[in-house]
Amino acid sequence: QALRVPPSSHLDSVAMADPRPSRSRLRGLSALLLALCAWSAAIAWVPSTLAGSSTSSRMRRSSVNSPLGLRAIRVANPPKEGEREVVDGPNGSIIVTKVDGEYYAVDATCPHLNLPMKKGKIEKGADGSPEITCNFHNSCFKLKDGKCTKWVTGALGFENDLVSGFMGSVGGQKSDIKAYEVEDAGDGYLWVKAE
Repeated sequence: QALRVPPSSHLDSVAMADPRPSRSRLRGLSALLLALCAWSAAIAWVPSTLAGSSTSSRMRRSSVNSPLGLRAIRVANPPKEGEREVVDGPNGSIIVTKVDGEYYAVDATCPHLNLPMKKGKIEKGADGSPEITCNFHNSCFKLKDGKCTKWVTGALGFENDLVSGFMGSVGGQKSDIKAYEVEDAGDGYLWVKAE
């Protein structure tokens, strides 16, 4: 005769259950993750001035009359090759970088949802000129003139009909970013022309 042992408690029967989530639970988790991404992207666009954030002394705007006689923003620490500095400009943060021995300065805000591009990847574009990529949407902009070379409306750089439809309706239309002329006056600083 076979010996039949009934479960000793309810916990034993729970432990025997299939540990894999059901398809409907996975769909629910996917929808929750998508909603969370959309919510965080919508919240992230709030300008730092509304959020009350402080600006470090390194990033404080130093807009003065430059040695060149122009209204300009002083970059106290000129970036080395491949590095970047962020300064406050007339319309928000400006990224100043050095690529192949040449200095560039562009607005550090993506026009899609006004998200920061301070840490966006800088690399050569299809035509060989340097571009910055929005680290949230993967839209690309030329450093020389701010021209948009790739516009992505999906979340986190992924395009699909559902996300693109939603994100396209809440974000701005395809547009360029402002590029600024950078001068090295030989005084130990760089000057970003603000006008």
